[in-house]
Amino acid sequence: MAAKHKNVGYDVVGHIPLRILVPFLSLLPAISITLPAMGAEIQTKSCPLAFHVDLVYYLPTSLYIKCDVKEYNMPFLDFSSKESGPAESRFKELVSAIRENNLKKCLSMTFRGPWMNEEQMRPFDQRAEAWTSMWHKALASEKIEKLNIFCQFYLGDSRLFILGGDSNSVPSQPFRWQLRLRPTVERTFSWNIEDPDPLQSLLGDAVRQTAISPTKFVAVENTKFEYEVPIPDTNDTQHITYLQFNGQKCNFKVFSDAMGPVAKPTDEVLSLFQQQYLLIAGGSPREALASFYTDESRNKYVEWIKKTDSKYLDWYFNDMATRERTVRFVVDADPLYIVLFKVQGHSPLFHKFIVRDPKDGKLKFTNFLCSGFLDGLFINEQFRGFLSERIGIK
Repeated sequence: MAAKHKNVGYDVVGHIPLRILVPFLSLLPAISITLPAMGAEIQTKSCPLAFHVDLVYYLPTSLYIKCDVKEYNMPFLDFSSKESGPAESRFKELVSAIRENNLKKCLSMTFRGPWMNEEQMRPFDQRAEAWTSMWHKALASEKIEKLNIFCQFYLGDSRLFILGGDSNSVPSQPFRWQLRLRPTVERTFSWNIEDPDPLQSLLGDAVRQTAISPTKFVAVENTKFEYEVPIPDTNDTQHITYLQFNGQKCNFKVFSDAMGPVAKPTDEVLSLFQQQYLLIAGGSPREALASFYTDESRNKYVEWIKKTDSKYLDWYFNDMATRERTVRFVVDADPLYIVLFKVQGHSPLFHKFIVRDPKDGKLKFTNFLCSGFLDGLFINEQFRGFLSERIGIK
């Protein structure tokens, strides 16, 4: 079962924060990279992100997550017999307890903050019980000899293990899980059963798409990018994780500035971004913006202007036609472009996604009225602070 997103309503202008619905259970296909034996050194790799267009299909991008990883690619039975460190030892204990459906042992390894009272711990216990039951049933239907351990990602102080194998179904399909551990004050690790954060979810998507299309999603080493932005909760640790990208810094006002010759893709992005506002400011019908969107977003946009309260629509389009937007940066992750802009009278740095539609090669806005894992990262206040600092804008 692949990680799922859920469409959520949000103010397209950006006044209401986006939300991200994370999956209850993440099942991941295999990692399509060459994996050395147990005991190999920790490597630093950059994993390409897969952008979920309209939450319908994925596109490969040149947006990368750079993180430390230890790779195994060995059967669990071999892995469990090897000497290992604290995180690996706790991981082996946890997998064994799940296989045995030993709920008491699983609960003993589940994260609980020392500040938590019984009421606060109850949802953690309930989730651990549900996960243990589901994963035990899945493991029970497979031969243990088929269970493989692929790698361990070092995400700040947390550890993300990827495990799975080939199912017994016909035709055979790979089954993959991610188990995340967090350090404890006792210098061991506990099972983190909190909702996956944007980093874990993005990395899960990256791993899954690498397995599905290994020639399109290739992990790289020692590749230079113009910008590296630390991801929150990893920035003050030994294993800092970064979002890597190239892009263009700018100070382009959609109403005040005229577009020059379109000489490069980022110019094309700026032109498209400006056109939508000038159309509305020039009195064009609201339906005219529909052609600016990818298929699913176009359908949502048309339905939205039909069903939304007329007073709100009047305010929304008047805001589009009168309030200045200033583009400060364009992330060039071709075929994905992320426009980072300021709205007059508001301090946050907003973002919009534009993709090059594989159907016709044209740039289009996407993910209208829905949010995904990448939104969860870009609306994080601490990440926006790191981002503004690294790209040099206020």
